[in-house]
Amino acid sequence: MKAKGRTLRVGTLIKEEIAKLITKGLKDPRIGFVSIMDVRMSADLRYANVYVSLFGSESERKSSLVGLQNSAGWIRHEVGKFLHMRVLPEIRFFSDDTLDKVYHLEDVFEEIHAEQRQQPMLKLSLEEAVAALRTGTRFYIVSHVNPDGDAIGSMLALRLLLQHFGVTEIVCALDGKVPDSFSELPGVKSIVNADVAPEEYDVAILVDCGQLSRIGALADHIPAGKQILIFDHHREDGEPGTSGIIDIEYAAAGELIAALYEEAEVPWTPESAACIYTAVATDTGCFRFSNTTSQTHRLAAELIESGIDVGRLNQQLFSNMSGQHFEVMRHVLSRVELHFNGSVALSWIDNADLEQLGARREDTENLINIWQSINKVQVAIFFKSFYPGKISVSFRSNNSFDSAAFLRSFGGGGHACAAGATLEMSMEEARDEILSALAHHEQFQQ
Repeated sequence: MKAKGRTLRVGTLIKEEIAKLITKGLKDPRIGFVSIMDVRMSADLRYANVYVSLFGSESERKSSLVGLQNSAGWIRHEVGKFLHMRVLPEIRFFSDDTLDKVYHLEDVFEEIHAEQRQQPMLKLSLEEAVAALRTGTRFYIVSHVNPDGDAIGSMLALRLLLQHFGVTEIVCALDGKVPDSFSELPGVKSIVNADVAPEEYDVAILVDCGQLSRIGALADHIPAGKQILIFDHHREDGEPGTSGIIDIEYAAAGELIAALYEEAEVPWTPESAACIYTAVATDTGCFRFSNTTSQTHRLAAELIESGIDVGRLNQQLFSNMSGQHFEVMRHVLSRVELHFNGSVALSWIDNADLEQLGARREDTENLINIWQSINKVQVAIFFKSFYPGKISVSFRSNNSFDSAAFLRSFGGGGHACAAGATLEMSMEEARDEILSALAHHEQFQQ
């Protein structure tokens, strides 16, 4: 009875304090008129499940609920000022219509999680995205496996933006080592790997990818029901039950993060500019690829004007080849094959090659661009075998071939001119499967 009485008292106090905060008005513009109906505490007092009545149209009610969920970390902090507890409960908002559907707390969780998993990603405007970033207090920022300059630069730039908002609890994580080319970026030493489990956090952010399947072992640290924001520019659907921005009009994820800076009216510092420049320059092939736009060049000009040493940065990004990288390049170039009258060029590498050359996986990055430059080549392909039974295949193509559309049937995706997929087969089987599929493509039928 005493334990039950305590959960009721804590729930009542939390209900009163949240009601006061909502009455005063929350800063998130998405939150309309809401009423706190009930607060149910878990038996161990770790979770406060807040049930609210939402008013307005369906889209307005949905927007209000997302706004409340985004504000949960800040609300928890404010309510904590009046709770004399060693560990503050995590606050979770649910629509009141679940109350008459379930009787047990675990059933409530499962129902909500299942519903979230079925809903498409909620598309946010830049204004809404900035509001979501401003209201969070603890963030877990992640990106795709085999991270490139766009993933790393965008992640670190977003970290600096959150710090500008006053956020102090930020963890950046990658399933994969940071390549040496990016080792001098501001904040890069703060990035942890998948072996490091994050402390409790409010919001997970996926940068430069839209699916949990793209982040490797880091997905184990993002439980079902956790609030997820997505900032991406690839042609793929966002993880169901999340919210964020996916816009293929941006040349790089870094260009999208730059738009968040502009929306928030946050000025460039040499540190944030260096991170964004790295993201944009690497994902456009130093402004050579077809995804480069006039906006990309205008952004680059702003970043350079902010005070970055662009010569030194370009040297680090594009002209800093190690001896091992050179040996790997020489090795894979010796294997390049031309198919379909020279319109397709491919090469491959595996762990045995790396051991023989004394090289690392990151020494294989960007090599595909070399045989893409061969005259008449429309599609360049690079096969990599670093895990048993799995082949990573990368495509680079000119505007006449949609690499992302082609690889979609293999479970891959990306950009029209730069895409990838993971195939669960041997190297020989992967090579034969891809070439066979290309042979049936109208562009390469002889």
